[in-house]
Amino acid sequence: MEGFIDVISRNINTVIVILGIVIFTLIIVNAFKLSYHRSRIDDVMKRKRKKRTIGRKTWEMNESEEDESVTPEMIREYEKEFNHTRSLYFMYTQLIPIFPLLGILGTVSGLMSQVVAENIDALYASLNIALGSTWWGLIFAITLKFVVALFPGKIVDDVEIMLDDYYNKFNDALAQKNIVEE
Repeated sequence: MEGFIDVISRNINTVIVILGIVIFTLIIVNAFKLSYHRSRIDDVMKRKRKKRTIGRKTWEMNESEEDESVTPEMIREYEKEFNHTRSLYFMYTQLIPIFPLLGILGTVSGLMSQVVAENIDALYASLNIALGSTWWGLIFAITLKFVVALFPGKIVDDVEIMLDDYYNKFNDALAQKNIVEE
């Protein structure tokens, strides 16, 4: 048991830093992907401006004769791609609470190794590991939570609003019987 505790207490800071850098990188890459999906969906949404009609045979949604048509299948495909990227985003955000827990693990393992310390230098080294792991865990948890709150979260909210708006318009066109033969 003491060997396991020593391995944890010696390597926990390295594990926290490497894991923090990896998750930070994944969140940033994911934020760029979410931004790309938002741009694509926004471009499709801006194609339409006027009266909304739906083709009786094709169920294609049109806003006017001049605008490009936007089909529900096109929107669903974009939404499917967005949802896949968003699910990765939520998975990464769920990993953020691991950092304080790893910090606590380092603290406990450092304090447990303190119990068997025979001299004051070993006692200080154990205390340094205990406090250092807590510090690194909190630094990464706070930083990642801040990054997630500022960047990808806003993009996800924007896309959800755009998609809700599209489906509301589509349902309004159906309810008003703005269905044309095409």
